[in-house]
Amino acid sequence: MKGVGCTRTFDLHAPLLAVKSKEETHIMTGLIRFSPLTARALNAVPLSDFDRALGSFASQLFGDVPGSDFALRADVAETETSYIARFDVPGVAKENIEVTVEEKLVKVDVTFATATAEGEKLLRSERLVGETSRSFRFANAIDSDAATATHEHGVLTLTLPKKVLAAQKRLTIN
Repeated sequence: MKGVGCTRTFDLHAPLLAVKSKEETHIMTGLIRFSPLTARALNAVPLSDFDRALGSFASQLFGDVPGSDFALRADVAETETSYIARFDVPGVAKENIEVTVEEKLVKVDVTFATATAEGEKLLRSERLVGETSRSFRFANAIDSDAATATHEHGVLTLTLPKKVLAAQKRLTIN
């Protein structure tokens, strides 16, 4: 079975949507998840097979939506010296995760794979199979040499120190 893939990039410091009303302008920033395919599931009884098939079909046609199963859920925090990003990757071996850091951009690629033991016949498969990626663009450049990644209890944690800018230097005029 071939899975569907997803690539999403979010700029954490840029407005995602600006809506002008008569009285004022509202600017929404941050990560907001909404999908018409999954929003109704919040108020519904557990999804039926038809709903799951429809969601899978829609993902194949239109690509992955941020609220779908293939989108990596992430929490991103900032301290004075670094960014911390945590991704839910349950059941994924660390060998199936790739993290790349380039200046202000951090990208996480994950391959979801399932295995059946020899002699087993798969009757039903609901687990994710395929690839997905998620990337974030930060306001400050990342020190890729000092960045670390840990994978524990199904959570990938990235510690991304901010690159220290060179101090201002006063030149002597000869």
